[in-house]
Amino acid sequence: MFEIFNKQIIAQDIKRIDVYAPDIAQRVQPGQFVRVCPEEGSENIPLSVVDWDVKKGTISLIFQEEGDTTGKLGSLPIQESIFSVLGPLGVASKIDKKGIVVCLATGMGAAQILPICRGFQKAGNKVIGIIGARTKKKLLLESQMRIACHKIFITTEDGSYEKKGLATDVLKELIHKKEVDFVYTIGAIEMMQDVCRLTKAKHIETRVQLKPIMVDCVGMCGSCRVKVNNKIIFSCIDGPEFDGHQVDFDDFLKRMQGFKESDKCHSGKQQFSPEKKELGPLMRFLSGILSD
Repeated sequence: MFEIFNKQIIAQDIKRIDVYAPDIAQRVQPGQFVRVCPEEGSENIPLSVVDWDVKKGTISLIFQEEGDTTGKLGSLPIQESIFSVLGPLGVASKIDKKGIVVCLATGMGAAQILPICRGFQKAGNKVIGIIGARTKKKLLLESQMRIACHKIFITTEDGSYEKKGLATDVLKELIHKKEVDFVYTIGAIEMMQDVCRLTKAKHIETRVQLKPIMVDCVGMCGSCRVKVNNKIIFSCIDGPEFDGHQVDFDDFLKRMQGFKESDKCHSGKQQFSPEKKELGPLMRFLSGILSD
């Protein structure tokens, strides 16, 4: 049913697939995601929907091949069908008129923030995009971001392309010039925390997308618990978008490190990082309990 119509390699180990999923394409909104199971018996992985075409009935997914499950997904050829795609999941982003909106993303976050940029532009905002990567080879979706934003800044940590440094360096400059009404950011936990520190000091409204470990993606397993405004909530059903100034990033980082250490103990080696969505032995065990 979920046939792959198109497939592209867009960067090192990163692929885009367009999947026939008309029911999802009709209902999905910016900020939502789907749960994908490439083959029967495979693990589930949550992937943001980066684009969709209602007429064609397709959705577009971008992912990094960094484990067995994403490797299986990436190896499926055009005209092959994905075993299961569930969605749209999560709460759609709150997109309205803000004024000057800065959308900042690093790494894979550039794929996830693209529909957010398009949404804010469509709502009549001036959208300034900031995308960062370690090197030019790891930079994602530059041409698409240039279309989705009125202005764009690009940073690479090694200086191999455009401005050398961090994406947050550009944000500091824009805030200093008082050219920011609203900030939206997706990326590494530490980066989002730095962004929220900067914007909170200047009283600039900020939203973030959190990507914790998810097992069932529908609020049953509790693995994606996050502390927001001193309350424990589930990212999969209450998010993934939150007020950045209310997120307890220290608690969030500890939970992600805890998953990593637990998985290390069970496997003898690290199976995933805080940015990785595939499951190691510990989470596969929990997933098995839920599916029984």
